[in-house]
Amino acid sequence: MKGFKSDNFAIEIMAKGSFIDTNAVASPAFMVEAYTIRLNHIALNEWILSEMMNTRDCYNTEEEWEEHKAKYKTRRADWIKKIRDALSIDPEATGVSITQAQSEVFTVVHIWEIQ
Repeated sequence: MKGFKSDNFAIEIMAKGSFIDTNAVASPAFMVEAYTIRLNHIALNEWILSEMMNTRDCYNTEEEWEEHKAKYKTRRADWIKKIRDALSIDPEATGVSITQAQSEVFTVVHIWEIQ
């Protein structure tokens, strides 16, 4: 992927697949789209820096703890937005899950109801 080794946030789509789930009884059908992506060093570092490792015991007050959690929640939301933008997934769409598979490889699943 052009620019993957640059000093900008970038992903590489390793695999993409989709299917329509019509097995639900008396329910609408759903589109299930799955991506396997690889992060470059910038994107991986941003994910690492959005991973909250501390616990409540690290802080003297509840206020400090809440501020810490809010900071990391914002970092993760920013990272997720960049991944969704890179995959052209609507930022308002629900049914999106992003998980780490191995090292810099992640899985993104997007499920939505179809008519």
